[in-house]
Amino acid sequence: MIQNLNKFSFAAFGRVLSESAPDRGFPQEPEWTREQITYGSEPVWVHRAETMPTYLDIERGMTVLAVARDGEELEYFYLDKPVCINPGMLFAIVPRGSCTVLRAVHANGGWTPLHPLDTDKLPRNIMRQIEIGGIYTLFYQEKEKGFFFKGEEHDLFELVYVDKGALHNVVNGTDTVLRQGEMMVYGPGLWHMQHAELDAEVSFITVSFELLRGDLDPLINRRIGLDSDAAELLHRMLSERDKNDRYSGDLIVCLLQMLLLTVLRNGDKAEARLKTPASLQNENSIINAALTYISANARKKLSVPLVAKNSNVSVSRLTKLFQERLSITPGEYIRRVKLEESKALIKAGEGNVSQIAELLQYSTVQHFSRQFKAKFGVSPSEFAKSVR
Repeated sequence: MIQNLNKFSFAAFGRVLSESAPDRGFPQEPEWTREQITYGSEPVWVHRAETMPTYLDIERGMTVLAVARDGEELEYFYLDKPVCINPGMLFAIVPRGSCTVLRAVHANGGWTPLHPLDTDKLPRNIMRQIEIGGIYTLFYQEKEKGFFFKGEEHDLFELVYVDKGALHNVVNGTDTVLRQGEMMVYGPGLWHMQHAELDAEVSFITVSFELLRGDLDPLINRRIGLDSDAAELLHRMLSERDKNDRYSGDLIVCLLQMLLLTVLRNGDKAEARLKTPASLQNENSIINAALTYISANARKKLSVPLVAKNSNVSVSRLTKLFQERLSITPGEYIRRVKLEESKALIKAGEGNVSQIAELLQYSTVQHFSRQFKAKFGVSPSEFAKSVR
């Protein structure tokens, strides 16, 4: 980062001269030569001030003065006042565009060029570590008891924060339960589904976004507790979304970047992501294959043996894995996926109750209606009336 040039910050390398001094504090003796040097697009060289001090001041334009003691890293100062560089120091003039610098050198103390400087890597600006391209969705969701989302996969990052209750997040076959005040981030291309406990409601915030630059790997698939200040950033995002004025979008992106940077900085508060043994990785892949197959074929006739076959495991092994890892049987999972699909179809007006039962491969309309009412507390026809 570029530093402010003052007598304290520059003391290790020389002196900052008084701008009000005669001739800027430059020496007047005849053995000192003054000249103006213009810098532009030519390569930047690191020099050494040999045996005698060197005096510099900016005449036109903007430039950074890079300076170091021999054997140390260069430090960078904005050259906006006259300076005297001690003998033996290394330095370079790094212009922004073109600039003109006034220098004074002694007859016995010239500049020795040492090596070119790679200006592309210089910390001349305050740089961002992460850059968000845009926010695709920003929702506050209040879900009923037994909420169930059958799953999806997309090319965006997705942040989930639980405001009330508890939420199961199954990502690539691994179930992570987020409770109030906790968040996690899914990476692009990771298949994920969500569900709540059968007897509990849940409220949560979801943000899906594009990342143009940066590394969020330290946050991916980890349970992260947020303090009140960090959580407030999410609620401010929702408030700005509701305002929806000219600058709301910019502020929402800034607030999300602030949240992510805060969590990255406090990375030690994130639950450690343990290395997964090969056996567990295999189990995760089996569960993920089963969940993905069920989600993609929700409108077809599904059975536990069919899902097991497509997951390349036996029915007993699939059942055991579901119960151990997801606390649900494969049959119950299939039932919940189909019921959530039926609910979405009714909301979209894609047919009457009989047509939807047939579309989802239920044996009878009565069987469909009984399961729907047991899950949602109302019949399909009553639910259809409520959403029209």
